Amino acid sequence: MRFSFKIILFVLFGIAGGGVAVYLISRGDSVEQINTQYNNSRVTEIDWNLLQQLDVTTGLIPKDLKVINGAMIKIPGFIIPLEDNQDFVDEFLFVPSPMACIHVPPPPPNQIIHVKMASGKKAKMSYGPVWLTGKFILLENSGKKIKASFEMLGSQTLPYM
Repeated sequence: MRFSFKIILFVLFGIAGGGVAVYLISRGDSVEQINTQYNNSRVTEIDWNLLQQLDVTTGLIPKDLKVINGAMIKIPGFIIPLEDNQDFVDEFLFVPSPMACIHVPPPPPNQIIHVKMASGKKAKMSYGPVWLTGKFILLENSGKKIKASFEMLGSQTLPYM
């Protein structure tokens, strides 16, 4: 009885998974696009120690940092609003500590993430710690006003617990 139950589950999961693949392929998605969508749906939790490995004087990017470029990550930190709205923001700086503000002296560029929320999304303004989830992007600072080494396309913020 147990063996037949396992077979039935295996077949059902196979049909469901195959159905999703057939749907994506019939939409015209290539195998590479399907793999990218799958990999982008996984979220990697990181901490600021990894980001601080970027050498801001030489621009040397460690291998561990290159691996998460373009990936969905989750990181704890604090919001520094770039807008006057006290309720919700769609662009802000994200830093590792509440005392790291953009005044004198600002944190080094490897401790700042410039965040733009995804289209139609806003982050609830919080002065306490939050989890930020989004697509991580390594930056080159040529000609930017905001000296940050990282950027994120934010998908959500949640209270840090």
